[in-house]
Amino acid sequence: MITFFDIPSTLPANAWSLNTWRIRFTLNYKRIPYKTEWVEYPDIAAVLKKHGIGPTDENRDGTTYYSVPAILDVDDTTGEVKAALADSIPIAEYLEKVYPATPRVFPEDEEGLEEQKAFRVLREMVPIFTIMCKATLPVLNEASRDHFSKARAMDLYELYEVDRLEDVPYGEEEKRVLWRDLEVCFGKLDEKVAKTDGAGVWFKGDRITFADFVIGGVLIWMRTILGENSEEWARVSPWNGGRWGRFLEGLKDYETVI
Repeated sequence: MITFFDIPSTLPANAWSLNTWRIRFTLNYKRIPYKTEWVEYPDIAAVLKKHGIGPTDENRDGTTYYSVPAILDVDDTTGEVKAALADSIPIAEYLEKVYPATPRVFPEDEEGLEEQKAFRVLREMVPIFTIMCKATLPVLNEASRDHFSKARAMDLYELYEVDRLEDVPYGEEEKRVLWRDLEVCFGKLDEKVAKTDGAGVWFKGDRITFADFVIGGVLIWMRTILGENSEEWARVSPWNGGRWGRFLEGLKDYETVI
């Protein structure tokens, strides 16, 4: 059985993180049985170390950085640990290899695989990071808020030079500019997807690939945190001819939170 490590929230669905949703979508799409272990931000390093799951990066001070998504795959009969992995691409590659009878999410050809592995959204959508991190902070459990505030402020330091998310300027004028810029970013993403999707909905047309789960992670993060019936989400879903509302609707069967 696979144990999938994710970050909880105060929201009814609990799941919210764009990064972990990439793997939740993958597991659900492949219909691989799993269970979720919810881990607050300050506990991630200790929990992953306990299970032999290594770091994924280094902090600016040179210390090791532990992150989710992460999985622990244990044989139900023998108790043998088959895999202890973190980071979405290595996890998705493992699931492709070890569960070959399930629907693939990566192309068979090397060029297509590299394209999927290199696909990024947030690097080209800087405004979403400020908007959504500010919106996410209040819905986290108290145990995670301080950690999230400091960590995301560090990510945004070159823009704002503050140590906590609460200190990022976010008045009405800042919101207006960020949302305007975000619409431009989605327009560029729309152009990128339209070049490859043919007549289909997805990044590669009629077939879902991992890139769609990357995009879907961003969209479900926005819809979950902002609220499906919110004015903000009602602004986003019709952009680019309604592509993004249709996109998430197409992933609806894979939104199960176990």
